[in-house]
Amino acid sequence: MRAPARITLGALLLAPALLLLTACGSDDVTTEENDGDIRIVAKVNGEPISETMLDLHVMRRTGQNPGSIDPDERETLLLELVEMALIAQDARDHGLHNDPMVNARMRNMHHAVLAQAMLENLKSEPIPEDEMLARFDDVMHSEEHTREYHARHILLESADDAEEVIRHLEEGADFAELAQEYSRGPTASLGGDLGWFVPGEMVEPFGRATMELDIGEHTREPVRTRYGYHVIRLEERRDREPPRFEDVAGHLERKLTQERIEGYVKDLRREGDVELYRPDSDD
Repeated sequence: MRAPARITLGALLLAPALLLLTACGSDDVTTEENDGDIRIVAKVNGEPISETMLDLHVMRRTGQNPGSIDPDERETLLLELVEMALIAQDARDHGLHNDPMVNARMRNMHHAVLAQAMLENLKSEPIPEDEMLARFDDVMHSEEHTREYHARHILLESADDAEEVIRHLEEGADFAELAQEYSRGPTASLGGDLGWFVPGEMVEPFGRATMELDIGEHTREPVRTRYGYHVIRLEERRDREPPRFEDVAGHLERKLTQERIEGYVKDLRREGDVELYRPDSDD
């Protein structure tokens, strides 16, 4: 006879979605058990645990497809959900769901789950091929993608440090030697050499600043990106064949999907009735 599984507190804390469902009560969350087609795998004091809830817990705990684990492990994970439900029900009986901090955490979890579901829904909608082709024609045949650039850069923490390096360059210092001495980037030991690249591959405004340089010229002002402050020198440029649509279709689809999501969020913010109450507000 198999010994009962020992369920740790850590495991109990790994399924906040179930705690959300059992602690909020039916007034706050519409549960899937209202659908007669849902298979129930357990009831805890009359409160159902569905197969979908168990499958989600299996994936979260094991990272595996629910159908690939053995029955004993699946039962162990089901018992984790049962104990979580018991704890959550007891917490509700003790009125903890009315605690302001607990209530705020449950509301945040509820919003996060719904928001994630909406974003996944948007991601699942395919981008029309004609939209992808139009973007391909607009972007991939621009200079940003039809010319390659060979450049060096020096990455620094502050604008003051970058300006000091620029002063050294204007006094005749060697760019590669300065890169080896001052740059915080991974190419410092190579004299800041980035090799050949197309500007569209680089973080902005790095790519745009590179395109504006003449061969042998360095930037006269620090170029700020999320990595820090750059001083850039253009070594060479050359033409290249634009990529084929088939080679970049996946990248275009991901980019257009991200733009769709950003536009969706921007529209919600513009159309929503949002009031912010700041601590220093007089209202």
